[in-house]
Amino acid sequence: MSENAVEKGKVGVEVMEGHEEEAEKVRKNEKRIKWFDFSSKIKEDQAMMLDLLNIITYMSSIATADIGRDKIIELASQQEGITAVYLRRVHLLVRNYGYDYAEACKVVAETATHPALKDFLIRLSNAFSTGEDEEKFLRTEAEHMVEKYTNKYSSDVESLRKWTDGYSALLVSVTTVIAVFLTSSMFQMFKIGNLQFLATLGGIILCFVAFFGVYIIYRVAPYEKVVHSLDVKSREQELLRRMGIFLIPSAFIFPIILLISGADEWIIFLTISILLAPMGFFAMKDARNIERRDRDLSPFLKSLGATAGITGTTLAVAISRLDKKAVGSLEEFVNRLYKRLVNGINPSVCWYYFMGETGSELVNKYVRVFLDAINLGGDPVEIGKVTSHSVLGITLLRARRKLVANGFINLMIPLHVSTCGILMFIYEIVLHFNKWLSGIFKKGITRGDWWNTFRFWI
Repeated sequence: MSENAVEKGKVGVEVMEGHEEEAEKVRKNEKRIKWFDFSSKIKEDQAMMLDLLNIITYMSSIATADIGRDKIIELASQQEGITAVYLRRVHLLVRNYGYDYAEACKVVAETATHPALKDFLIRLSNAFSTGEDEEKFLRTEAEHMVEKYTNKYSSDVESLRKWTDGYSALLVSVTTVIAVFLTSSMFQMFKIGNLQFLATLGGIILCFVAFFGVYIIYRVAPYEKVVHSLDVKSREQELLRRMGIFLIPSAFIFPIILLISGADEWIIFLTISILLAPMGFFAMKDARNIERRDRDLSPFLKSLGATAGITGTTLAVAISRLDKKAVGSLEEFVNRLYKRLVNGINPSVCWYYFMGETGSELVNKYVRVFLDAINLGGDPVEIGKVTSHSVLGITLLRARRKLVANGFINLMIPLHVSTCGILMFIYEIVLHFNKWLSGIFKKGITRGDWWNTFRFWI
């Protein structure tokens, strides 16, 4: 591979003279990829695997429409994510520089940094060069990608399980050390330091260990985007947005007012908790609802595709023939979607509101894949199978992660409560003991007399 070819593979905006529209699209993609890297750079490996799964599922779905490879690459390059940027470069090399797709994939593969992305581009190049059927190749790639993503996700979940256990042990150990520090301050003959200094030092150590443990857990946890970023939101998300306009500023203003008025620290922290508690409650409710909707998405896509394909009808008619009870938590949204479709509203708008009102990124991503493939003339039965298979794999992995997360939550809540209670109990005992001891020394009792008095008191 010549250096000149590799340099051409690094397609930039500055070389696309006469293609202003395409250049603008690439600029948007580059901005998107930079933000994606900035917001989740410590999650690059997991993010890439999920992005590959999404884009390969999309390509496999639209390939059932019996369209050419140029159309497959062009449509895939218009999607969001890291892989779409590299496919955009492949498309530009073919159109602007006269490369064939096999050679363009090899050139762009040289610029890829992630091994999974590089391997996919090389396999895609080999499939193009040998003339392998795109639909068959992409269907096989989608199945293999689900297996790879499952293995990677399972490995991350096991690492997460071990680190949560390690965090619990570390927190207990640090609590024990802090308790020893506070207890040692009772014996001023050791000259360890005053109680206020030891309590502050213990708090700093405990906070450092807690933040360090949380960072490690965040680092090893599998990457996934659960909530979409569409303008249309679910009821809970819209309520959270409205509540946040008032409660978040209040959580900053009221504590400052209380601090100025000389209120105790516990009152300030209690006020912040009370102000933020409603948002936390509705956020948890929204998370549970999204989880149920994601779980019911796979059978919905498979049933809808099978109904539309077997009967040869439109999606609106196919929805009318679905058993609404079989779609579970999506029943309300499917009924609303059907009413909008039969009333003559633009189908794109109807489906957009359907995706937005669920609040789920998984629904948003795979319903788009399903619709794009159907609109291109693909086989609804095969499209439903491909999309439902990927969705089912993701939801099963999330259930495995939730099992670990729930166990960690059920352990951490009582552990933090007991840790705080023990440290507060020890702190109060030591504080009152030191006050009693200071009163004795002020009366002129020597250290030897104090020790005899203390032994007698014991």
